[in-house]
Amino acid sequence: MQATQKDELRVTVPMATCSLAELRWSVWAYLATEKVAPGMIEDILIAIHEAVANAIRHSASPCDVAVRVQATRAQVVVEVKDEGKGIDPQVILPPPPPSVAAEDGRGLYMIWSLMSSVRLADSGGTHLVMTKELFPRHT
Repeated sequence: MQATQKDELRVTVPMATCSLAELRWSVWAYLATEKVAPGMIEDILIAIHEAVANAIRHSASPCDVAVRVQATRAQVVVEVKDEGKGIDPQVILPPPPPSVAAEDGRGLYMIWSLMSSVRLADSGGTHLVMTKELFPRHT
């Protein structure tokens, strides 16, 4: 795993689930330095873990997964990008709650539940852009 940091964190994650612990540690250290509240960090870590685990498991790409995290005072924006086959067009987005009897298939639902907004960007493979608002907006 390779990480760089200057106003943002950029990490390349090898296509192996053993890389996820090191990724979580790098993201946690960056967000703690940026003074993001611990509860918010936990939500973001779970969402990143699920997104990267899905890329490793489903993308069928030999290339590393690219992760970019940028924290500002008001929000954290996370991008997870792989060069694989993309999300199956049959998948409903945003995903509905999974069945309580299901043994897997909770990752996308958790991502949509934990983050303030999630979108798929146009690119080869899958490019997931997730935002966590750090302060509620007043209307």
